[in-house]
Amino acid sequence: MSFTISIPDALRQSVEAASGGRQTVLYDDLNYPSIMNIIPAFNVEDIDTDLGTGLHPAFSVNGTTKSEIYVATFKANVHNGRALSLPGYDQTCSVNYDTAKGYCTAKGTGWHMLTNWEAAALALWCIKNGQPRGNTNYGRHHVATYETGRRQDGIAPGTASGTARTLNGSGPASWRHDGTFAGIDGLVGNVWEWVDGMKINNGNFYFPDDNYYAQAEGSWKDQGVIIANDSGLKLGVAGTDTLHTSGGPTAWKTVARTAAYSSLSDAIKNRFQQAMLDPAFDTSNPVGSMWWNCDGERMPARFGHWDLAGYAGVAVLNLNHVRGYVYTTYGFRLAYIS
Repeated sequence: MSFTISIPDALRQSVEAASGGRQTVLYDDLNYPSIMNIIPAFNVEDIDTDLGTGLHPAFSVNGTTKSEIYVATFKANVHNGRALSLPGYDQTCSVNYDTAKGYCTAKGTGWHMLTNWEAAALALWCIKNGQPRGNTNYGRHHVATYETGRRQDGIAPGTASGTARTLNGSGPASWRHDGTFAGIDGLVGNVWEWVDGMKINNGNFYFPDDNYYAQAEGSWKDQGVIIANDSGLKLGVAGTDTLHTSGGPTAWKTVARTAAYSSLSDAIKNRFQQAMLDPAFDTSNPVGSMWWNCDGERMPARFGHWDLAGYAGVAVLNLNHVRGYVYTTYGFRLAYIS
């Protein structure tokens, strides 16, 4: 049974009032609440004209335009098999890709794990409007060390031991995506976030052309683009360029293009830029690094974790791990589309 967004209740009203309408509360099939940020649709040229024109793909689902998407304000905490977005909680980590995804889809129609298109839209918005900081040094920021959060292990921020996740929302406003307490928390550092809707297989990228979050994984489009080794890390063309087997960390903004990739249509290159896979747009100054392993299937994670220092950021992309990988630094985030 799905919820009705317009049902009045005290929690939703208080969250919407406190955030100026930028956040709301959505309820799942068990009536559990989650605080969500409302992300209005935007055109890519409003970020950078090198990205192309038209609506960012995060706001199109199998060809149907969406005026907004809902992204969890906080990284997920699981209760009774349902992922929730609530402040003050520790994140649920040490879950593999499929388990994390299942905690999201179990909530009912429209609920899903944050997709790469959605993560890319958030990252591009931050690149345009100011990139946040976060927990990148054991409970504090590695440069602005006075910015701290409450560690779930109770150890003082900056102590290089323990499991240094910070509780949801316990950091300063500069750790939110828009620099206010009405923003999305934790897009830099703290714990990696598995993201749905994209993968590599033997170095080849697979993902839908828009935010078709419910599409079966076996139907994701083979984009014909690989992670290539051509005098360094580059995006290349399958069947033409040489595969780059593994590596990282490499600054994502230094990822280049092979001659074959450069010869592809602008539509394909724009797609990879809009997906935060190709950094070649003029005003980009994205913070974050890339890791990759082209041996078989690898699932993506973004945003980094608590001891990555300057390697963490909105542009981080980790393509190192198989779908069954489990570690204390790996969590996930909810999203919802009506």
